Amino acid sequence: MGLVRGLVFVGVAILPSLVLGLISYIALGGTTSDSIEGGEFMYGPCYGIPALCLIFAFILGIKDDQRE
Repeated sequence: MGLVRGLVFVGVAILPSLVLGLISYIALGGTTSDSIEGGEFMYGPCYGIPALCLIFAFILGIKDDQRE
């Protein structure tokens, strides 16, 4: 039950985490034009922040309920 709930949490958290990553990319000065070089791309906001959000959502989902 916990694994399925964790995957559902990840499924729900995908879009908000991508939006948060995009906002942080723009806030940190990332370029949004079409021409971008590999050295100007910031991997942390684009991949790190969404990955951390999804990992947190998965861990939150698989935690056992302590209701008894």
